[in-house]
Amino acid sequence: MFDEEEVLKLQAKFDKEDRLAREKAQQVEEANIAWDDIQAKIDADYQLAERLQAQEQQELTIEEKSTLFVQLLKTRKKHFAAKRAEEKRNRPPTKAQQRSIMRSQSGYWFESRLLDDLRVTVAQLMLLVQKLLLLVLKVNAAGISYYC
Repeated sequence: MFDEEEVLKLQAKFDKEDRLAREKAQQVEEANIAWDDIQAKIDADYQLAERLQAQEQQELTIEEKSTLFVQLLKTRKKHFAAKRAEEKRNRPPTKAQQRSIMRSQSGYWFESRLLDDLRVTVAQLMLLVQKLLLLVLKVNAAGISYYC
C-alpha cells in the first residue's frame, strides 16, 4: 500500500499544518488580548476625561459663566446674520432688477452672433487643413519629394 517514507512525509505535512494552525490561533488570541487591553485603556481614559470635565464645569466661576454666555450670544448673532444674508441672496429679483438684467443681456445676441461666425471660420480652417493633409499624403504616396 503506502510506503513508509510517504507515510512519514504525510505525517510531517499534517504536523506542520497543525503547528501552523496552533500558531495562528495563538497569534489571534494574543491580538485579541492586546485589543482588549487597548480598549480598556481607552475606556479608562474616557471616564477620566469625563470626570475631569465634570469637575471643571463645577468649578466655573460666575465671571467665566458670563464670558461663555457672551461668546454664545456673539456666535448666535453671527450665525443668524449669515442666515439672513443667505436668505436675502436667495430671493427672486424684483421687477426693476429683472428689467436691468434684460437690458444687460440685450448685447448677448451680438456676442453670440460673433461666436457663431468664429465657429464657422474655425470649421472652414479645419476643412482646409484636412485638404492639405490629404494632398500631402497623395504626394507622399506618389513618391514625389517635396523637400527643398
